[in-house]
Amino acid sequence: MRYGWTLEKQQWDRLLQVVTETDWLKVPRLNQLYRDFVPETPGVYVICVKLPNFNQCPFKSLYNVIYVGKSEEALLERFLFHCGQAERGVKAAKQCFGDSLEYWFTEVSRDRVAELEKWLIDCFGPPANRKSGSIPGKIGNPRPA
Repeated sequence: MRYGWTLEKQQWDRLLQVVTETDWLKVPRLNQLYRDFVPETPGVYVICVKLPNFNQCPFKSLYNVIYVGKSEEALLERFLFHCGQAERGVKAAKQCFGDSLEYWFTEVSRDRVAELEKWLIDCFGPPANRKSGSIPGKIGNPRPA
């Protein structure tokens, strides 16, 4: 998986078309105390962070998506999972950034969840995600070992 923002303009253009049609809401901390902010509906979410304790320019302005996820059933379920045990990448982010992680989400229909998640991963290349929506590769002629 490629980590970091894509340099493919077409991918950003496609994502921009989709995200302008959605409303994103922010939960200020990835902490179960904020569970009432998160709905029990399908959707896509991003976990973001601003560098803590960096007060010098340009670092105090840096903000990034570090994980992208989806829920075809209930965003609340995924939120609570990440607040508790979480996946390896999110656990590492929690250890690194502590209470600075923010949870942004948008409610979308089940049939659009996977597509939007893939586009977000393709554009942002979040470091806490273990795999991308697509893995490039070529299959050639087999050679004996």
